[in-house]
Amino acid sequence: MSLRIPDNAPFTGAQRYWLKGYLDGINSSLQASGDEEPAVIERGHPVTIAWGSQTGNAEALAKKLFKKLSKAGMSPKVSDMADLPLVDLPTVENLLVITSTYGEGEPPDNARALYQALHSEDAPELGGIRYSVLALGDSGHEEFCKCGLDFDDRLSTLGARPLVPLVTCDVDYDEPYQLWSDQLLEAIAAV
Repeated sequence: MSLRIPDNAPFTGAQRYWLKGYLDGINSSLQASGDEEPAVIERGHPVTIAWGSQTGNAEALAKKLFKKLSKAGMSPKVSDMADLPLVDLPTVENLLVITSTYGEGEPPDNARALYQALHSEDAPELGGIRYSVLALGDSGHEEFCKCGLDFDDRLSTLGARPLVPLVTCDVDYDEPYQLWSDQLLEAIAAV
């Protein structure tokens, strides 16, 4: 499958040029990842991938996971934590949290509101949710992966059930991410 711009699409030359480059990148990624065929999973497994990032690493991994889950036949959605209101969480079936820790154990700016809402006394019961957390951090800091650890602990306290255990990642996160995402495919397929 190759994505392309239809000849009759209503774009200016500059827009068409930018969009072509964007689609070329996606096509290249799709072709490069075609070496392994993931397990085919029944369509319709809804998954929300919520990311919190200060530097963009968690966002990039969320987008990478979106592609992997889509290719496996799932129905993923990527959400900046700033755009995921607490009131919507109880309706989520499978929640995958990818977040970094900022400063001295604080959530990234875009994750702060959701983090605080989850830790409030008004946080809803989340017994209908299955979840997993990928926590990014730097072991050189005293509060290594604290934000991800806090999300994992709070989701569990509110009744959410883990799909796969929390994974903490140091600055070299590619291999732990790969193992975590592979485990997720199996866990969601088994549900």
